[in-house]
Amino acid sequence: MSADLLRSAAPPPEDWPALVPLDAPNLPRLDLAHLPGWAGGYARALAADTETPPELAAGMILVTCATAAARRLRVMVKPGYFEPCNLWAVVALPPGNRKSAVQSAATAPLVAWERDQSEIMEPEIKRITSERKTQEARAKETRSKAAREKDANKAKELAAEAADLEADLPDIPMQPQIWTSDATPERLGSLLAEHGECMAWLSSEGGVFDLLQGRYSNGIPNLDLVLKAHSGDPERVDRGSRPAVYLRSPRLSIGLSPQPDVLRGLAAKPGFRGRGLLGRFLYLLPPSPLGFRALQSDPVPEGVRDAYTAGIRAMLDWEPTIDEHGTERPHLLRLTPEAQAEWHAFAKAIEVQMRPGRELEHFTDWAGKAPGAAARLAGVLHGIRHAHGKPWEAAITVETMNDALEIMAVITRHSLAALDMMGADPTIAAARLVWDWIERGRLTRVTVREAFNALRGTFPRVSKLRDALDALEERGYVEVIEPPRDGPGRPPSPTVRVRPEIARAWR
Repeated sequence: MSADLLRSAAPPPEDWPALVPLDAPNLPRLDLAHLPGWAGGYARALAADTETPPELAAGMILVTCATAAARRLRVMVKPGYFEPCNLWAVVALPPGNRKSAVQSAATAPLVAWERDQSEIMEPEIKRITSERKTQEARAKETRSKAAREKDANKAKELAAEAADLEADLPDIPMQPQIWTSDATPERLGSLLAEHGECMAWLSSEGGVFDLLQGRYSNGIPNLDLVLKAHSGDPERVDRGSRPAVYLRSPRLSIGLSPQPDVLRGLAAKPGFRGRGLLGRFLYLLPPSPLGFRALQSDPVPEGVRDAYTAGIRAMLDWEPTIDEHGTERPHLLRLTPEAQAEWHAFAKAIEVQMRPGRELEHFTDWAGKAPGAAARLAGVLHGIRHAHGKPWEAAITVETMNDALEIMAVITRHSLAALDMMGADPTIAAARLVWDWIERGRLTRVTVREAFNALRGTFPRVSKLRDALDALEERGYVEVIEPPRDGPGRPPSPTVRVRPEIARAWR
């Protein structure tokens, strides 16, 4: 029975608790007021135009802004602790919700910037390409002369001249690229090496997870580079016949809007949970508006779109800082003391919730990275506020940090629900398996012993089955009735009774 039907069912009897769906909890909504200036204005207009949840526009716009910010900014949370500004976001929605349209609109300035930069560089690329071809021809001719020369000394001189010409071949500049939608981890390493160690991986589907699982590498996950490109850690990239390159600080942003079904079971994929891949994403699970749309909306005002495009372009055009070795480095953002205090309070609250028995006990892989994600969000929001200036000349304020923490508060609730959906909480995953068995058989009443015998392959002990049933009982799906014990001998098995309105709907 769908969650929507459950929500619309008659009020439960007084002795039944409110129903808490296993897959679609009642999650808080994201307030776009926390997305500042031109970015927030565009998110509101885009969501209204496409009649899509605001979380979709916000997620894709934040990743787009992070793609630009990560090229030039990093945050010093406190002395010795730094965070880059790249973000990984997943906004899951069923098909038909115009995800591709929203993502295309949000990332359009990236595409336009790439195109314009290519046009600017095209004459220089043609000139250097022609120069290289001429020098290659000279080297080839000189080498041919060396091969035909009878005098050994002259042949040696000509060969050395050809080698010098080849060594001095000019490098042809690459056409600029800052995003991709379909790249293997191996190709991604080359893209990062060739384009300033900063890249975005954007898709309205979940094929990225297939690539990471090893679609083209015999099912062997290749996560090292991707994980390091989240944290900005150094990595060596081997490129087959070409020389290996060393990435000093690769920064990868990811923006995905897959179907919710893509998320189910990801925690069981080899390496995805254990290596910390899933804990690096910020998840949003907005409700689908399908069936409730007016199908009449106003297009995004031209001025709002132009302001958004100008803001992204300004961020992409920030000048880098150059160190004493002539190497480009991101500018450093600092927090005001008040902003740092707010961040520390958030980090401390997350820490406490990771204790055994607390809410984040089963989600420490995600929760451990949440404070860092909050700092990154603050850095991106700061970049948005100062897009047309020099954000590194101003500290991140407490107002900006509070906006980031308000967004993180919503993302935290959604992320826990998403990780539940993936099977990260073993108790909820077990409860879902038991409920699927009950639902398939339309079993309005069943004993614990019958359930254990049917599910013995999944639950080796009755105690594990009882934990799953307790979770179903807490969420209002079933009632576990303990029978009275009459006399000696083996006690009767408890009876599991399905919620009455669900049972009636099955008839």
